[in-house]
Amino acid sequence: MDTIEVTIPSRIHHLSQIITGFLLLKEQGWDITLLDRSQDQEFSLYDLPVVLVRYRGKQVIYDMWDGYQNPDGMRKCLEICDFYFKRSFSAEKNLKLFPEYAKKIHPLGFFYRVNHPQSPVREPFWKEIAKLLMGRTPERYFVPKVFEGVPSSQNNTPVKILFQTQLWNCNDPKLPLQSNEERRHINEMRISIIRTLRQQYGDSFFGGLSDTSLSRDIAPDLIISKKYTERKHYLKLVQNCDICIGSMGLHESIGGKTGEYVAAARAIVNEAFHYSVPGDFLPGKNYLPFATAQECIAAVQQLVDSPEQRYAMQLANQAYYHQHLQPDILVKNTLAQIDLVMEKAGKTI
Repeated sequence: MDTIEVTIPSRIHHLSQIITGFLLLKEQGWDITLLDRSQDQEFSLYDLPVVLVRYRGKQVIYDMWDGYQNPDGMRKCLEICDFYFKRSFSAEKNLKLFPEYAKKIHPLGFFYRVNHPQSPVREPFWKEIAKLLMGRTPERYFVPKVFEGVPSSQNNTPVKILFQTQLWNCNDPKLPLQSNEERRHINEMRISIIRTLRQQYGDSFFGGLSDTSLSRDIAPDLIISKKYTERKHYLKLVQNCDICIGSMGLHESIGGKTGEYVAAARAIVNEAFHYSVPGDFLPGKNYLPFATAQECIAAVQQLVDSPEQRYAMQLANQAYYHQHLQPDILVKNTLAQIDLVMEKAGKTI
């Protein structure tokens, strides 16, 4: 097989998952070369949240946008590629926005911020030192194994529930009215869920808001200590809880926390998805969906009352992680999909 060329046009952290996947395949003996063009302002895809790959003579794009907020940027990528794997995938939006390219767009899957120590896109040494001095953990620590968990005991009493999140500025004059309204809806949903869960489950609920100036202005009583929100400690808390809650991200995206919950093999209650992921990630099997704060609370209670369903969901998410989300598997699945298309077209490997 020819060398697989992986070109990185940006240092945005969203690309870490794809870079990690290719580096893991390189460790397994795949012939892969990484090209860091994140400082090359002359590069046509400079500063876009995508990865460009040359595979078997084909141009492949991995799109890590939260949604469809930059159709011009997407179109630029679609015009030059043969295969396009999109994190936030909507068949309906693809047909509406890019009817001439819709057939080349495929779902990529869940996103989470996972790293590889050999990534060319990494924090400078001074920043790592600064983080350590502030009691924070450098990015290179967050490799796949850090996120991976195992199903918890069905007999856990009390059942531990987790929902830690942040608020978004919903009065940003630089954003369109619709974006500010979306942020306002996200904030209100998150605050309502946290207040109700605190009241209903007391010390069995591990949740609240990150300590930011916005949180201090809007809901100071819901702020949690930074010792629980520091990322290393937070991920350990995820693995020690039984039920984890995810809410919609910006641009209707599936948030990175949901990917972390899957990797940790947790039972998941999540705001209903607006986008599709590969494989059979199904309501009732892998997660319980909600559209309102009241539905969220009811779904949590359903899992609290049913240790069998909770455990089965954790097993299903552990299996899904190893079949679809593990970074090297996620990338390998996309390449296998390309192989299949090419074989059907009469081309042999």
